[in-house]
Amino acid sequence: MQLDKFLITNEKFYLNIESNILHAHDCGVSKIYLREFEICRFYKFVDLCSKYNILLFVNYIFNYIDDILEYTNGIHLKSSEFDLVELVANKKLISYSAHNVDEVINAYNKSIDYIFLSPIFNVENKNPALGIEYIKKIPSKYKSKIYALGGINYNNINDFIDIGIKGVAGIRMFLKG
Repeated sequence: MQLDKFLITNEKFYLNIESNILHAHDCGVSKIYLREFEICRFYKFVDLCSKYNILLFVNYIFNYIDDILEYTNGIHLKSSEFDLVELVANKKLISYSAHNVDEVINAYNKSIDYIFLSPIFNVENKNPALGIEYIKKIPSKYKSKIYALGGINYNNINDFIDIGIKGVAGIRMFLKG
């Protein structure tokens, strides 16, 4: 089974956006979540994601909602924004960050398209790791929208093949060099 790959940006990504997007594309990334929104950077991402046929997601930002709705493929909602699902549902794809099975089920029941479950492995300054066994215990009906996130790299990515999840999400794993 092929795992879908979803890149989440960080400050290092912005040092060389075009090179990093090309590298991500070459790594098989199909979706990018632009986490730190700046309007000048936003349009560069719109152009490059279109060029490489990568879906672009951004945070919900009220001041830029018209640009977001027109130029992106999706919106990422944080737990504090969960009630905004109805505002963007049927207009854009929605990704969401979950940290336990209850949050996964709640997001699934709200028709969230992509659910980041994290952290799977230990990551500095993050919640305790859930582990792969935690994912395996989630009922299969919910796994079809889950992207494992947190500490995933090319040494452990194959551990996620054939456990029924949609894919993996990463930050550093898809950065060039």
